[in-house]
Amino acid sequence: MSVCLLLIRHGETLWNRERRFQGFADVPLSERGEEQARALGTTLERVPLSGVYCSDLRRAIETAERIAEPHRISVQPDPRLREMNQGSLEGKGLQDLVREHPGLLERWMADPADIPMPGGESLRSAQSRAWEAILEIIEKHRDGTAAVVGHNLCLITVICKAIGLDLVHFRSLRIENGSISEILFTGQGPVLARINDIKHLAGR
Repeated sequence: MSVCLLLIRHGETLWNRERRFQGFADVPLSERGEEQARALGTTLERVPLSGVYCSDLRRAIETAERIAEPHRISVQPDPRLREMNQGSLEGKGLQDLVREHPGLLERWMADPADIPMPGGESLRSAQSRAWEAILEIIEKHRDGTAAVVGHNLCLITVICKAIGLDLVHFRSLRIENGSISEILFTGQGPVLARINDIKHLAGR
């Protein structure tokens, strides 16, 4: 078995630009995000994709549709690929977190895996549901290549799971809007072939 998964972070939204917490909130792509999605579609049009999966949130679907279009295949949304639920922090900024939830930021910095957001979920919870979806995708695309369009924290937890990196170290990884990361699943285990590839966004 040799499965190539392309993990793609959706294009930019206004909330990304404004540095707001963005989890389950269904925020569309910004104009720049739409340009990034088009760049992804152009870059991946010659890659032999056998499937395109994504979160069921608009910013991911809009990005995935640009990728799937040249291949004439349907996008397959899956709510398990959503971003980590930010609960009552959705749409707010870091200053709101500090003011409204004293001590939460310090606790989360110390234990990012298992401290849930107020009314939301933890990184480990997001990782568990996303990894379940990833395993199903791998089974469907043995000896093939599939694209998975998701979100920052969600995709980082998937990469952590694949390479055996404890979630306490998740900040060691970085993926930007419109970036491509690649994991190869072989009989010898997962291999992180590339991460945060944004060459296709140059000049945009």
